[in-house]
Amino acid sequence: MLREHELAWSLRGKMPSFRWLVNQTIGYIEEALTTTSFLVSWSAGKDSTALVHLILSVAPTTPIIIQFDDCDWPEKEPYADRIVTALGWTVHKVRPDFSTWGMAQKLRLGDEEICSQGHRLTRDGFLKPLIAKRHELGCNGVFLGLRMEESKVRKRNLESRGHLYQLKDSSWRSNPLWKWRTEDVFAYLIINKIEINPCYFHNRFLTPEKIRLSWALPTPLGLATGTVEHIRYYYPEQFRRLRDLGVV
Repeated sequence: MLREHELAWSLRGKMPSFRWLVNQTIGYIEEALTTTSFLVSWSAGKDSTALVHLILSVAPTTPIIIQFDDCDWPEKEPYADRIVTALGWTVHKVRPDFSTWGMAQKLRLGDEEICSQGHRLTRDGFLKPLIAKRHELGCNGVFLGLRMEESKVRKRNLESRGHLYQLKDSSWRSNPLWKWRTEDVFAYLIINKIEINPCYFHNRFLTPEKIRLSWALPTPLGLATGTVEHIRYYYPEQFRRLRDLGVV
């Protein structure tokens, strides 16, 4: 039996406007594939899970890469493994060669530094392993599940660049879901019978639409919108580590 949220998403997935959105997105994917060879970055969150499934429906040999480390939510790797088994995906797993929690503790990070894309923790723990695997696979483009609705920064970036753009290092980025809303993503997962990461239903303090899965390190926005209580209740070990870091 569908839960309340799932029923609403299921109804959304049956609307003509949703089918139009999916077809438009397929066009974005096909456009990107005319520029260079692409892989898709999968986080096991809702957006990238829907994105991988949609991309493989268009280009089934597209490589999938996913990064794991000890700052992940406990559900991430078990969930990813279940999806891989259920859908028959072939994925390339990458990991940093150090403890991200250990580095965070050593660097005594505050909340602003934790979410900085240019910080050593993000650069060395997340970006470098992914870039190395991209080069190994011989792909010059990356599909990402970024959406304008997620933040003002992403909205400005995607509005100015569009869904497909080239970086200074000559590599390409494509964000086919850029116009999707959160309910569209959940609707896609529901109508395609794809298991939704259970983290989204740990919702005593946040609705599924408000839960963002990244590292188990809250951003400034998360600190202001209930993420800390969410972590304290559902992930006491992560909360203890954050308390030791002085973040909460």
